[in-house]
Amino acid sequence: MYFEAVFQPQNDTDYNSEIADFLGKKVAVQEGWILEEGPCKGQKCFYMPNSNVGCIPERDLKEIKSIPYAQWKTIYNMTGLNDQ
Repeated sequence: MYFEAVFQPQNDTDYNSEIADFLGKKVAVQEGWILEEGPCKGQKCFYMPNSNVGCIPERDLKEIKSIPYAQWKTIYNMTGLNDQ
């Protein structure tokens, strides 16, 4: 499934330096899996394709909304991740 959300991490030290480009911005994410360990154990996680951000726990995304693929692709293209 395809989602849009605002990336607002509770603790940005959980991520690498690549997140600076996405803080507070709407991002295109895809549904991942349920985390089995760590402080977010039991939460659903999401990911941004072609990024090095890694697994993003649901708590670090605001206004998560399922969207059609065409809309997701537009948001994804605006992130610049498709240029890599």
